[in-house]
Amino acid sequence: MTINQELKQNSEIKEFKKRILKMYGTNVFIYMKTDTNFNVDLETMGKCTMRVMKKYHTEFKHIKSLGVRKRPRAFLVYVQALSYIAYKDGHSKSSIGIYLKRTHATVINSIKMVENALCTNDQLILNAIDNILKEIEHVGTIPENFKSKPEPKPSIDTIWDEARRFIASSTTS
Repeated sequence: MTINQELKQNSEIKEFKKRILKMYGTNVFIYMKTDTNFNVDLETMGKCTMRVMKKYHTEFKHIKSLGVRKRPRAFLVYVQALSYIAYKDGHSKSSIGIYLKRTHATVINSIKMVENALCTNDQLILNAIDNILKEIEHVGTIPENFKSKPEPKPSIDTIWDEARRFIASSTTS
């Protein structure tokens, strides 16, 4: 793709996002998978986490970043859930720590806390993870050969599917 084509594409994407926001009041995140190491960026995960947290916990509506130092359990659960989801999505513990303005040791502890909570079916953690995953939606590019050569096996994102299956099984039991 030439630089002009890329600039035109970026301009059209911005206009599309503005139209959707104006018409439906919904932010759209668009990702174009260009390599095999594709994952959702931490900024987008953070925005989605903040939106979910403020939706279910109105007492945090004044908070502008997950990097603030707050001690209420409901707030910490969302920070820990974001750490866990980001790590499972392929982000390093150090990069997660930098984004959250914490050390990588805190991120390691957050991941362990979420794993322990998943084992004990802690509903606060399960709900936070489920709501964050629902908020994060991917919109990707459709390959040109999609109609002519369908893939025999569907592409499965094992991390997300594993998390959804675990949450579904723990809420039904």
